[in-house]
Amino acid sequence: MFLLLFFLVTNEAVSQENEPREHDKTTFQLLDSLWINPTSFFNKDDPNWRALCENLHHIELSNLNQITHTIFYGTDAKILNDTKASEGMVGSLNKSANKKKNKKFSKKIRKGFRDRKKFPDNKVVLIEGDSWFEYPYFIHEITDNLIKQDELAIYSLAYGGDWVSNMISTHQYQFEYVKLKPDVFIISGGGNDILGDSRLASLVNTNPIDSGSKFLKNYRNYVVLRFNSKPVPMCNGSYCPAEYHEYQDEMPKLENRVDSLTVEQIVNGRRYINERFYRWLVSMKLEYKILIESLRKIDVEHFGSLKIITQGYDYSIPSFSKKFGVRMFFSNGKWLKEPLMLKGIVDQQTQEDVVKAMMFDFNEMMIELGKEYPNIYHIDVRGFTHYLEKHDHKKKGKYWFDELHPKSKVFKQISDSYMTLIMDNFKEHHKVVNVIEHHRLGENY
Repeated sequence: MFLLLFFLVTNEAVSQENEPREHDKTTFQLLDSLWINPTSFFNKDDPNWRALCENLHHIELSNLNQITHTIFYGTDAKILNDTKASEGMVGSLNKSANKKKNKKFSKKIRKGFRDRKKFPDNKVVLIEGDSWFEYPYFIHEITDNLIKQDELAIYSLAYGGDWVSNMISTHQYQFEYVKLKPDVFIISGGGNDILGDSRLASLVNTNPIDSGSKFLKNYRNYVVLRFNSKPVPMCNGSYCPAEYHEYQDEMPKLENRVDSLTVEQIVNGRRYINERFYRWLVSMKLEYKILIESLRKIDVEHFGSLKIITQGYDYSIPSFSKKFGVRMFFSNGKWLKEPLMLKGIVDQQTQEDVVKAMMFDFNEMMIELGKEYPNIYHIDVRGFTHYLEKHDHKKKGKYWFDELHPKSKVFKQISDSYMTLIMDNFKEHHKVVNVIEHHRLGENY
């Protein structure tokens, strides 16, 4: 473990030896603590997380994947960055789709789109992301919908299958950011980092945590409180911080405000998730932090006026079903269902619960990171696909294209929330936009 973390500390020669060695030692200790107790880095006010952010410049971008490799494979033999987003057929489709989208961007700019006197409400949007923003040809995803809006000029760098670590290492988003000076920057990533090569199997336990444990009782309270937007940190082991006691008397009322079935499913799923998932979660948070900080450092003044939007995926459904049409040619099940079955988790509902717990905590991590910046907003799509199925009286799973992506109909509704946020049309200031509530309440949200 110590050999792994050594790779994450910079080794540049400096004439004043004592000071950099002390910084290296601090970073080393923090990353070692991340490995031992990852949830101590989960929240924005955690001392370990704040200390790591202060030493962010001592972590090399080129070595971010080293810790990820060790999380999944237990070795620090090489840097893992195996995205195929720009290679082969997938790469060709990504490039072709992006080229087509960005031609529309150029066309708008040439017509005077950025004439502030004539079009004061127009927004230039830079998108960096994965297949939720670039699914070539088979799905009309979020970018496909936003690009149709007259008030938006969309420049997309999103590639289906891309990793956050690859986005950082190529620096392409930085080049376009400097050139375009966008009004809005949208970033989506993390799904491909965790799901390729059956890596999900490394993050679950064969023997689940006892359902009656104190740990799960505390975790359940955490889920209820976070669903109610209460700013509580995650419990470490059997210990919960003092903030939990502030809401002790309110808990019955708070529990009545949430879907108890969803809470129980998330808690059940948490029984099967091991510490590796939370190590990965913090490493992903660290990658997002480095990406965001790189934008701030490039142009501090413009960063202050930039709106950054993140998102964290919906509760996907593990499935081997290929259904009809073009989906019959897709290898469904390889991302979620097969890796879970590889670890002996064969019950369909339990598989869904595991994914639900992971997506819940991934979103909460993104929301927590957004609290560190006044200009970061989060689109919360958790549960929206199933909500829309019930709303339209459809069977569960009807609106999923495959294991990871909803159908175009769902993406269209999600895009409406993006559009409202981009154009500042919410009646109140929303740092977190709940897509279910936005759809339910419409103009009154």
